Amino acid sequence: MSSSAENEFIYSDINFDEPLPAVNRPEVIIGIVTTFMILAWACCIFRLYIRLWIVRAAGLDDLFVFLNMVTITAGCITTCVAIKFGLGQHILQVEAWQVEGFQKSFYVMFATYACSATFIKLALLFQYRRVFPHGTVMHKVVIGLLVFTSLWGIVYGVMSWVPCVPVSDYWMTDAPDKHCYGFGAHHPKAFLATFESHTAINMLLDITLLIIPGFLLWREGGTRAGQLRLLALLTMGTCVIALAAWRLQTIIEHQAATWPTRDPTWYGPISIILSALEVLAASICASIPIFWPIVSEGWGKIFVTQEVKVTRETRYFDDDDEDALTNNAHSRNGSTVSTASKSANSKDKSSHYRDTYILRQVDPLHGLEDRGVHVTAAPSPEEQRGKWTKL
Repeated sequence: MSSSAENEFIYSDINFDEPLPAVNRPEVIIGIVTTFMILAWACCIFRLYIRLWIVRAAGLDDLFVFLNMVTITAGCITTCVAIKFGLGQHILQVEAWQVEGFQKSFYVMFATYACSATFIKLALLFQYRRVFPHGTVMHKVVIGLLVFTSLWGIVYGVMSWVPCVPVSDYWMTDAPDKHCYGFGAHHPKAFLATFESHTAINMLLDITLLIIPGFLLWREGGTRAGQLRLLALLTMGTCVIALAAWRLQTIIEHQAATWPTRDPTWYGPISIILSALEVLAASICASIPIFWPIVSEGWGKIFVTQEVKVTRETRYFDDDDEDALTNNAHSRNGSTVSTASKSANSKDKSSHYRDTYILRQVDPLHGLEDRGVHVTAAPSPEEQRGKWTKL
């Protein structure tokens, strides 16, 4: 970079021959941003539903997840609106009113991103605070990170929401004697240093937040299934760090859209999209552990195709019925029941209808005698006494 470029921004057409990047196309910008925003909102709603109505144990982590989704949604909508103000085109090829509109859009996009990046980290830290017992080393580490992240968010939040005094000077191109700093600085070095420092600290915090759950892999009483779920979550967290690193690389490559020429509408889309994806992916990672146990529990019920339930019941309620089926000649009340004799190995099909239960269902109006089952009444007491007298 030349010495003149170090003191002021340079606008030129030296990059007009560059091919149009895929991420600069309006349909790509809208498609990526809206798809991931809808997915993140679905995960957030599931999380809040479980915490508020199922377990009824909402906390500060849920509040910050919701605030994160509100701010990043505002940023995503503004990103889509910025397309009509020249996002994806060369800044020297758009009209003056579009340049001012893009500056307003970028102001909202980055300010909401700075807030979202802070909110999602605070949500994860408050979530970790619930996991680690009070007084332990990890609990104290989480408290320290909460303080540091809060201060980091406040400092860069103020710099993003108030980059100039008054704020309107940030997008007023013809305003004389602008008093701007940080994200609104007019010097490339200060401007680039602000973006790089914010992105670098953001990535380091992401790495730290990914390392903390790793200690849960070896905690006492952990199950293999729980460890596998935690590994899956850590893998998703790695994707968030990869997005943050990629965003840092794009900022360094074109020096926050100032090299080889100041062209934020042309070099900005890739960094803007990666910013949104980073926060949205982090929101998904923060929400999945909350609702996934409930979803996985009912997942099998959704996809069950066959269910067999085996039960054993008996339809014999008295000894007479069972004796009739087993050809027992004596019942409990002393009656004698006889059936047609048959060989022990024969398979007479008519034996099916010697079952009294079946007989009653086939023809309940006829006596058992009509179906080949003869019932002989028990002798009276007088006859029984006469029999023993004869003996």
